[in-house]
Amino acid sequence: MSDFHFTHPWWLVGLLLCGLLWFVASGQRSAWLQIMDKPFARALIIGRKKRLTRVLPWLCALGVIALAGPTWQRELPAALTPQSNLMVVLQQDPAMYAQDLAPSRHQRMQSKIMQLMSRSTGTHFGLVVYHANAYLTTPLTVDPTFYSLFLHAQNPGLLPEGEGSGLKQALDLAIKNMPESPDAPRNIILIADTLSAQEADWLAQQTLPLQIWVPGTARGGALPESYAQRGIDTRLNVERFTKLRDGGIPVTLVTSDDSDLAVIASHIQQSVAAQNNARGDLHWKNSGYLLVIPMLLLLLFGRRQLICWLVVLMPLLYAPQGHAAWQDAWVSPDMQGQIAFNHGDYQQAAQRFQDPLWQGIAYYRAEDFVAAAAAFRQAPQTTDTLLWLGNSYAQQKQWQQALNSYDRALSLRPDWTLAQQNRAAIANIIMQLRQKERDRQGAQGKEQDYKPDEIKQDLKKGEGVNQKDLQPTASSSPQVNQWFENLEVSPSGLLENLYRSTTEPTP
Repeated sequence: MSDFHFTHPWWLVGLLLCGLLWFVASGQRSAWLQIMDKPFARALIIGRKKRLTRVLPWLCALGVIALAGPTWQRELPAALTPQSNLMVVLQQDPAMYAQDLAPSRHQRMQSKIMQLMSRSTGTHFGLVVYHANAYLTTPLTVDPTFYSLFLHAQNPGLLPEGEGSGLKQALDLAIKNMPESPDAPRNIILIADTLSAQEADWLAQQTLPLQIWVPGTARGGALPESYAQRGIDTRLNVERFTKLRDGGIPVTLVTSDDSDLAVIASHIQQSVAAQNNARGDLHWKNSGYLLVIPMLLLLLFGRRQLICWLVVLMPLLYAPQGHAAWQDAWVSPDMQGQIAFNHGDYQQAAQRFQDPLWQGIAYYRAEDFVAAAAAFRQAPQTTDTLLWLGNSYAQQKQWQQALNSYDRALSLRPDWTLAQQNRAAIANIIMQLRQKERDRQGAQGKEQDYKPDEIKQDLKKGEGVNQKDLQPTASSSPQVNQWFENLEVSPSGLLENLYRSTTEPTP
C-alpha cells in the first residue's frame, strides 16, 4: 500500500461539507438526552431525528472519498497483461547434498522449484547455477517439460570445483538473460545455503528484484560418504540470513510442507505489482467502487425499506446474457466482454467487445483465428496489434502474411524480443517449405529418367510439414546451442560438457 493515493484529490474538499452536515445533525438532538438515561430517553422522547439523518454525513463522506478515486495499483487489462520473467539462481556447493531436508537439500529444491512453476502459470522460468563459476543452464521458457529435463539432470557434482564464489557472476548472468523491458517484470530467486560475510554485505547494497530461498537447518545435516571426510560445515548461518531479511531483502526458509511456496509466490506478486506501478504508460486503477459496499450497509441501516428494493433488484443484476438490452443500460459492452473473458467464455466475450483489439484477442483465445485476424486488422496498428495479427496468420499457416506483420511490429519496436523470436520461427518454417519445394522439384526432374516399370512411393501419412509452436527459440549463447548440437548425449552429459568446456567464468 506504499503507492496509495487519490486520482482526483480535489474531491476531498467535499469532506468539509460532510463535517457541516454532521454538525447540523448533532445540533438537532434534544436537550433531554443530556440529562436522562439513554434507554429511558429513547422510550419517552418523541419527534427525534430520523435514523437516516444520523447516517447521512457518513454516507456523504464515503461518497466523497469514492469520487476522489483511491488507488494503489496500476490497471492492467486482463487480455493484455504481460507475463513476468523469473530466473532461479541455484547454488551448487557440496553442502547442497546435506540430508537435513530429505532426501537432500538439492533434491528437495528441485521438487520445490517445479511446484512453484506449476503454480505460476504463464511465467517464464530460467535457471542459472553457480559454485566457483556461474553458468546459464536453462534460458527463459514456459515449457515445464523442457525446464524439468535440465533441472533434474543438474547436481552439484557436475560443476567444476574452484576457489571463490560465482554469486556475483550468477546474478549478472541472470539479469543479462532476462529481457530489459518495462512491460516484462523481472524477478530473481536466489537459492543458497551458504553466504560469506562479503557476499551478504554486497547483496544488502543491491537494488535487484531479488528474494532468497534458504534450504537447510541451523543444526546442519549429514553428507554422502564421498563428501563426509572433507569437513564441510552444513549448518546455516541464521544470523547472516536474518540480517539480510532485516535489511529489506525477502528471505524464506524452506519448510517440510508447502507453506514456503505461498510466501515465495506472494513476494513474486508484490515485486511484479511494484514494477508495474512504476510504469508511466498504465493508468492507475480507481478502486473507489469498493466503497459502494459500506454505503449500501449504511443505507440499509438508515432505511430498512431498502431491503425490499434490493430483493427486487438483485435478480435483475444477475439476469442471463439474453437480456442484453437490460445489461447495456447498466454495464458497457466492453465491461460485459471483460467479465466474460475473465470467466473463460471467450466466444461470448468476443461478441460483446467493441474494442477491436480485445475482440481479436478473445477470438484468438477461442481459436477462431480467421475472425481474430479480421478484428486485428480493424484495430489501430500498434506493436501489440501487429504481433497478435502475425500470430493469427501463423495459426492459419499463412506464413508470409505472418512474417510481414512481425516485420511491421519490429519496425515500430526493433528491440522486441518476443516479435524477433516469433519472426525467426516463421522464417525457419518458410525456409523449410522452400527447401521441400526445391527437393520436390529436383525429385520430379530425376523421375523423368526412370523407367516406366520402376516403383515410386508416395510420402507416408504424417511426413508433411506441420506448423511449429511459437515458443522461444534457443539463445544466441554458444553454451545453449551446444544442447541442440549434441542431442545424442544425455541431459546430464550435456550439462557436464557445458561446464567442463568453459574454462573461464561466464561474464
